[in-house]
Amino acid sequence: MKLVPFFARWPISVLAVVWVASAGAEEVKLDRAKALEELKAIEQKNEKLTEDLLAKSAKDLSEAGAEKLKSVQVYLESYRNVEFGRAQDGDTKFQQWKVDNKEKIGSLDFTTAVQLHVQYLALVCREALGKKEAPKPGEWAAYWENLFKSKDVPENPAEASEPKGKGGKKQGAGRRQANVGGDDFARPVLESPLVRDRQIQGFLHDVKEATVSSGSVDVVFNKVVRPHLREAKSRDLLRLWDQRIAALDEEAEKEVKTLGADDYKILRRPTLLWERADDQEKIGEQDSAWAKKMEILKTYPYHPKTAEWIAEMKQALGEGSPALPEKAP
Repeated sequence: MKLVPFFARWPISVLAVVWVASAGAEEVKLDRAKALEELKAIEQKNEKLTEDLLAKSAKDLSEAGAEKLKSVQVYLESYRNVEFGRAQDGDTKFQQWKVDNKEKIGSLDFTTAVQLHVQYLALVCREALGKKEAPKPGEWAAYWENLFKSKDVPENPAEASEPKGKGGKKQGAGRRQANVGGDDFARPVLESPLVRDRQIQGFLHDVKEATVSSGSVDVVFNKVVRPHLREAKSRDLLRLWDQRIAALDEEAEKEVKTLGADDYKILRRPTLLWERADDQEKIGEQDSAWAKKMEILKTYPYHPKTAEWIAEMKQALGEGSPALPEKAP
């Protein structure tokens, strides 16, 4: 019988042992009941850690947002950590950056924008914590009013409601909102250095308020304030509408006779008035809202949306309904 030398048999033996071990490992069964208990414990721990992190962020940002100087300090600290790193080399570069941008950082525009940004993000973190901690509708309204008052020209009446993308025209032709390092306040707050530094992006992804920028008067009004106040059926919404339209009317009057100004008066203003009436209907004042809409249709019969609006009114008034009288009394 031919003998196989030991050194020649060794790899075969090792492979056999490894195969047996692998086969044995595959046969190990999971204790399902124990695994479910462990998953429950992991889930509870994750929820607790998430809640603690968001609660701390909301608390810290709320406190910082109460003071302009503190807001700037907190924002710049996160900006340094995100853009330059925490190491000594990064701090050196950050200090030089501060020197290069001293005038901008010290401007009223920048400090005001930062404070509003910090305040807005504090509200977003509270929203992410759930109904118990979520801001009241009035708090969103108060934020928007502060934002609105911070702009010499809250919106450009000649522009569309939605802001243009990066590189497009910015809203407002008067005092501009300064920014740091590439339109920080024109981007969604989800991308803010304050969010990235605290590593809370994942907890804010499903919060719709985090998908807008803190400095956009128009977008914050339409995507944040209106939904909250409509849901609460708050008449504050009509008051804010009146402030907004009055400011746009005033700005349009200041402009030299242009096609843009005419577009506002003939096209955009009626649309805003219709949206206000829609909100009035949503908060439960249907008869007043319908009367306003009829007035708009009579005043602007050649508006591009007139046919669409008439169809809406017919549906709202129940055209063809047996309960509707044939003639008005």
